[in-house]
Amino acid sequence: MKAVSTLLLVLIIMVGCAQTNQRSDYDEPTNRSDPNSPAMLNVRMGVAYFERQDFDLAIEKLKRAISIDPKLAIAHSALALVYSTMGAGNEAAKHYKASVKYAPNDPIILNNYGTFLCQQGDYKQALEYYQRTLANPFYKTPETVHENAGVCLMKDDLFDEAERHFRAALAINPEMNVALYNMAIISAGQDQPLKARAFIQRLSRLQNLDERLLTVAYQVEKKLGNDKEAKLYLSQLRKLK
Repeated sequence: MKAVSTLLLVLIIMVGCAQTNQRSDYDEPTNRSDPNSPAMLNVRMGVAYFERQDFDLAIEKLKRAISIDPKLAIAHSALALVYSTMGAGNEAAKHYKASVKYAPNDPIILNNYGTFLCQQGDYKQALEYYQRTLANPFYKTPETVHENAGVCLMKDDLFDEAERHFRAALAINPEMNVALYNMAIISAGQDQPLKARAFIQRLSRLQNLDERLLTVAYQVEKKLGNDKEAKLYLSQLRKLK
């Protein structure tokens, strides 16, 4: 559900970006649509309905936007997200591909498609789209792309490469929760308990630890011979069960 929430936030940002009419990296004039045009008004209504989980009306409005402006990438990306959330992978893929076709240089579009590909298990192609996103110097939050890439690489059991992306994300923003979480998992798995402890402590200052990470934290402290701290993690773990 977190991935959907993240994409929804990105989608809302995209609508806001479309309203500024300042993007210089779109090749298609239609992607600089007037924010008050009928197509963009339908996109905004579609996103609003999606936020309310009224998927039928969201699809209706977004299809209406595309019928008005078939090359409006933001409308295709939004519709793809709705279909993906509903589990309609083929329809989602069709519209994600259309969004990339009509805005091939837009980093938000590329990042969204990369995340969809990763969710579908196409890790190699997902990484290609993440790299294309990172290659755009105008993308304002590359740390989120590094974090996405790291998660995707972990799913493909490429832990060393994942670590490089997580470290890149944390170099930009030291409080990236997902990067900290996965760095703790990677470090523990590589038998580096001191590193794992450091990442766990950093993450615990930002959020409560879940069952998986409490288990890892307990194992780490036992390995380091810190029985007192291990018992504290074990106590927290038992409260969750």
